[in-house]
Amino acid sequence: MGFISTLGDIFRILKHVFRQAFRRPFTYFYPYEDRPYPELTRGRHIHIRENCTACAQCVRACPVAAIRIDKEDRKFEKDAALYFDYTRCIFCGDCVAACRFEALYHTKIVDISEGDKEDLIYGPDKITTLDRDPLEWRGGRFR
Repeated sequence: MGFISTLGDIFRILKHVFRQAFRRPFTYFYPYEDRPYPELTRGRHIHIRENCTACAQCVRACPVAAIRIDKEDRKFEKDAALYFDYTRCIFCGDCVAACRFEALYHTKIVDISEGDKEDLIYGPDKITTLDRDPLEWRGGRFR
């Protein structure tokens, strides 16, 4: 009975192996292929300085104090430069919800990696534009 039972177990395992061998893989080829993210993904922030009135509601709404505002760096009449500290940000979305002037958005870019910790403090030059296509940048780094 032991031999028949063991043989049955082997066939049951082989059945699962062959079934999985012809299916699509569960993983993605990460640096070169991006996975599809849901519509409401909370990724990197975009600050639209033209809409910003420097009311600092986003700063008050942030539970971890990851946003700093600099009213001296002005481009427009009612403008301020935002600094995001992504070492502290928990991507809760409270800052985006607090902005009444639609000056702050989340993007679907979730790959926010830098070489130094200081580079994770995004100033107005990085937060106002999508400076590079993240898939193109990640793929080029590993080639």
